[in-house]
Amino acid sequence: MNRLIRQIPEGMQDTLPGECRQKRRVEAALRALFARDGFFEVQTPALEYCDAFTGGASGVAPERMYKTFDKQGRVLAVRPDSTTPVMRMVATRMQDAPLPLRLCYVQDVLEYPARPNPRFSQATQAGVELLGESSPEADAEVIALAVRSLLEAGLRSFQIDIGQVGFFKGLMEEAGLSPEETERLRGYVEEKNMLAIELMLGERNVGEEVQRRITRLPQLYGGAEVLDAAQAMSEAPACRQAVQNLRDVLAVLADYGLAQYVSVDLGMVHAIDYYTGMILRGLTANLGRPLLSGGRYDQLAAGFGHPLPAVGFALDVKQLLIALERQGAPFESPASDVLLAFAPGARREALRLAAQLRAQGRSVELCYEKEPASLDGLRARKGARQAVYIGEEGALEAGKEGWQPWNP
Repeated sequence: MNRLIRQIPEGMQDTLPGECRQKRRVEAALRALFARDGFFEVQTPALEYCDAFTGGASGVAPERMYKTFDKQGRVLAVRPDSTTPVMRMVATRMQDAPLPLRLCYVQDVLEYPARPNPRFSQATQAGVELLGESSPEADAEVIALAVRSLLEAGLRSFQIDIGQVGFFKGLMEEAGLSPEETERLRGYVEEKNMLAIELMLGERNVGEEVQRRITRLPQLYGGAEVLDAAQAMSEAPACRQAVQNLRDVLAVLADYGLAQYVSVDLGMVHAIDYYTGMILRGLTANLGRPLLSGGRYDQLAAGFGHPLPAVGFALDVKQLLIALERQGAPFESPASDVLLAFAPGARREALRLAAQLRAQGRSVELCYEKEPASLDGLRARKGARQAVYIGEEGALEAGKEGWQPWNP
């Protein structure tokens, strides 16, 4: 036997009944929350032309995509991200939609991890996009919805970190670093690798004052007081605008009553070529990677010929389920309300009764060729609430004192 037929490709996953039920519950809760906030669900194709993700401001690295070819030999990519396809759809199918436009999605994505780790390549993303609005209120609305999404799913302990890529870009302009040097330094700042930061800036002969500002970046983490320290660091217009944007966003979040869930992290500088302003990610102590991430990407839709400011986030449903399980919400195997077996001559009555119970909202699992003696043991193994046997002379239910007449 070919051993591969019993395996699945690396990074893929099966979802067993208990986890699947929890997953559907969480997805339903998120869909309902998004709809209440005026975000309407869309779906994008599982396959897109690879060019959609490799051109313009898309944040997906080509080597991380699963690729194939169509009949004409054109390169296709399995959807590695939801935001880029939504922007493509809006730019090509919804140009005349009244703004602001609020869209949401719950769909699978597939991409190779950035580095070898236990992360799954297959993920379900639940996310929102707010398009056509560039105000701090829009940024705060998306952050608030991210907080409420985690609360709605049942997560108790988490925090949302917010940053601003404009602050980092302003410091890089002051330092006079090339795009290649900026990207290298960005990685060190994101990793909070102080030694590498100092060595690189020393090699580049960056001015002492500018070097001091940049080395402080990983330490700019905390509450609103971080913004006071950041404002004192630089007079660069980009830096001052970034700080003011975050001040405005925090003020709106205070009006939402959700500021306690949010911290400022100006050392969070991932994907600075993709994001154009505020960025966010959701963290919990139960996981070693973010539950959600997002931010403002005002240049993304322009890559499809329809310039439009946009802000949003995507939540990794699998990671959220893991966090909920570690919080104390294990995946419980689903069980039927009633196991229903019947004698050969009672099939019609058993099927009528099953239909009646199902119409009442109870789940009924039919058991064929089962005698009463084995039915109750099967009920215990399956975790069903009741075991019922329909015989020639009526219905019996398994109980502590044996089989008793049953009245549904």
